[in-house]
Amino acid sequence: MNSLTLTAKAVRVGIFALTTSSIAFSGTVFAEEQSEKVERIEVTGSRIKQVDMETSSPVTVLSAADIALTGEKTVADVLNNSAINSFGSWRGMSGYGSGASSTASINMRGLGAQATLVLLDGRRMPGTSSSSGAVADTSQIPLAIVERIEILRDGASAVYGSDAVAGVINIITKKEFDGFQLDFSTEQPDIDGGDANRFSIAAGFNSDKGNVTFTYEYYDTKSVMDRDIWNMDDPSYGDYSSFSSVPNGYYNTGKLDADGKPIYDFYANSDMCDQTENVSDGTDGENNGRCFYSYGAVTKLFGDMTRNSFMTNFNYEVTDNIQFRGRGSASLSETNTRYAGTPVSTNYPVMGADNQYNPTGADMTLYMRSVQIGERDTLTETNNYDILGGFVGYSEVGNGIDWEINAQHSASTTNSFNYNLINDNIIQSEIDTGEYDIFNTSGMSYAEWDAQMAKLYGAAAHTGVYQGKFDSTQFDALASTLVLENGDFTVAMVGGIEYEMINFKQTSDPESAAGIISGGSGGDDVDAERTRQAVYTEFQVGLPANFEFSAAVRYEKYEQEGSLSGPEGVVTKSSTFDAVVPKFGLSWRPVDSLLLRASYGDSFRAPNMGEMFSSQSLSFEKAYDSVWCEANNDSDANYCATGNQHKTWYGGNPNLEAEEGNSLTLGGVWNVTDAWSLELSYYAITYDNKIESVSASDVIRDEKVNGGSQFVTRGADGKIEYIESGVVNIATVETSGFDFATAYNLETGFGDFNFKVDMSHVLEFKKQADSESVTIDYSGVVDYPEWRGNFSAAWYFDDFNAAWTTVYIGSQSGEYWREQGEDYIIDTPSYFKHNFQVGYTHDWNGTVTLGVNNLFDEQAPTYYNFAAYRDVNTGLYDVLGRTFYLRVNQKF
Repeated sequence: MNSLTLTAKAVRVGIFALTTSSIAFSGTVFAEEQSEKVERIEVTGSRIKQVDMETSSPVTVLSAADIALTGEKTVADVLNNSAINSFGSWRGMSGYGSGASSTASINMRGLGAQATLVLLDGRRMPGTSSSSGAVADTSQIPLAIVERIEILRDGASAVYGSDAVAGVINIITKKEFDGFQLDFSTEQPDIDGGDANRFSIAAGFNSDKGNVTFTYEYYDTKSVMDRDIWNMDDPSYGDYSSFSSVPNGYYNTGKLDADGKPIYDFYANSDMCDQTENVSDGTDGENNGRCFYSYGAVTKLFGDMTRNSFMTNFNYEVTDNIQFRGRGSASLSETNTRYAGTPVSTNYPVMGADNQYNPTGADMTLYMRSVQIGERDTLTETNNYDILGGFVGYSEVGNGIDWEINAQHSASTTNSFNYNLINDNIIQSEIDTGEYDIFNTSGMSYAEWDAQMAKLYGAAAHTGVYQGKFDSTQFDALASTLVLENGDFTVAMVGGIEYEMINFKQTSDPESAAGIISGGSGGDDVDAERTRQAVYTEFQVGLPANFEFSAAVRYEKYEQEGSLSGPEGVVTKSSTFDAVVPKFGLSWRPVDSLLLRASYGDSFRAPNMGEMFSSQSLSFEKAYDSVWCEANNDSDANYCATGNQHKTWYGGNPNLEAEEGNSLTLGGVWNVTDAWSLELSYYAITYDNKIESVSASDVIRDEKVNGGSQFVTRGADGKIEYIESGVVNIATVETSGFDFATAYNLETGFGDFNFKVDMSHVLEFKKQADSESVTIDYSGVVDYPEWRGNFSAAWYFDDFNAAWTTVYIGSQSGEYWREQGEDYIIDTPSYFKHNFQVGYTHDWNGTVTLGVNNLFDEQAPTYYNFAAYRDVNTGLYDVLGRTFYLRVNQKF
């Protein structure tokens, strides 16, 4: 897992014939006489093919062998363990809307998934609907088709376009396969659930005129329940909700406290609490208090998922100088997630004082959860399609011109069905009939009361429907030539144009959009379109004394238009974003074994369509209400808990501006010997005008500082009823650090050994992201490890092989958060996950591999000094524990 020249040389020979006739990248091959043909390959970071894989930009290459050593089951998991994935990445979990619970992404340098550009064979992958098409779902890429992954570790907007602020992930697929191959793998964690199986078929045919390959992969993984991960039996565990399957009533007692303020209290039926599963009795024995529901006992952390993936690559020689090439792919997946039964919380129901079953004689706000009709199960269907076709040619004009013309169409559709939601209006009307004794004041049997509650919720049951559609059509062309070759002085150039049309639409069912449904996240509807136009050029200049200078510049323009709901109804808004971004690089080989290099580039990212045009949507955000809780000495422990959720409305912002950034890298690669190589790189990235969601915590903090806020609505008791928020250009991030990699190959009489180390160290991660313009260096703070790294040792002897790999995440301090008054945040120790595998290549042209990930069952560190629900960064750490796996490969 490194970018060293030794690795480059080993890969280069094997991939040259493949890359010159494939669609790995848009690029150029210089025509030469057969007797003088020079090997030129396509390298991530430049559109100009060249002799050496090492350029002025640092690139990490993960070969198929490197990927196999990780023992990971998906591309998303492989990338998540990469050292440049500084602070972890999103992994789909239950409880997230718009299809996000079934996706995964990559977050280079901690700058956000939208700042990392993901390419498939050098071309942009279609984005997810949950990100308005801005973020690619790396979990949808079948591992069976991956030849290698190249990670460009600096900004590259001038080369590949906007979004490449932190870097580029380029996933190269297998091509020119000849024959038939079967692969099967299975894995099973120690915990219940999480079992995964993969089966793939690959077939290919080569002829004198071209080749074609087909790949099919089936993948499924079973769900993991939260209760099997978090320590809910610990006495300190306290993640319970007032929204309970045994209703709680909140009312004004009619009494005043010492300050003359009205006193509010809760009412619940303690007998029902004692008899109901997953409910704890929080009463004081006099039917005053609350019944608390343990929502984590029934939810899925990761859902059940099945995926069918198809891909074909083909090329055909039309004439001696023209080749037709293409690619087609499809990915069809279903994910089933589960969240706890619906809390009726979008609009709180009220039991009137005159209701015959009201035990208090005062209007009661009800805290209810519809467990009696089942949990919130969500089925998410995601279908992705991608078709590419183009011509590659050569013209004998001047020094020769290589050219290509391409057309590509991509589409992604997400359908989500969220079952057992609740229509608040129906709940309220049913309670108003006076037919439901929800507090069981009449003394029904438990079975009778339970059946009555099921009838109530059944009358109000609702299935939330969401659909997101994203499609892109792109036309592009480029031409390249060797402009000048005069001794040690050469000039090569490439120029190109791109035009892309994008449509994005997401809708939820009308009831959810109207804000009358509890348990879902509907309402963030988007109907928008955008066009992207780009023109670019890149030069590579060879200079005497083994210097090489490169320069690229791109002009890119986005025009987008969308409908936005507001006080005046539905209005159409439009915006234009454009920028000229350059990139420069310089490399020098003072001796053949040493390459020194530097690169600098600007970047920008236009706001995506959801950030600008989404209508208001409802979410429930965790936040500590410092305004009320500090004024009342945390007298309501449940309301003042760190995990308490507040109703929060989010909406788009049509006035957003483009984000801007720049990156600098310095470093070198040294082949110390033929067997040992080293790489050291320094990076510094500034990311300005960054678009951030204003969190509920930020809004409350601003309210406290300013003595009030128009974005916080509070009830008569002073507690939050709802918060209004959105996205703004508010953040500035400055980060810097070092990347280090080394590889050593040792040949002995009892086998060949290969050792690799890949480390990344964050020097600083300064972020300004609030209205007070306070800049904080988060490096080393909890969730922001300064160190990440990987070590691997592989052994090969005749038909046998074995490998040991270690994933390392450095310790983190909770001191910053404790200084903010959050005394429950603890320090995070260093984390080591060790993996081991053995393999055998048998005489029938196949292999068998056995392995175990997390051999010593290392437990992921937690955030708090008490047991809590989802108190681990699941995007950073492995929470499944020790996992055994088997892989079988057979070629024919």
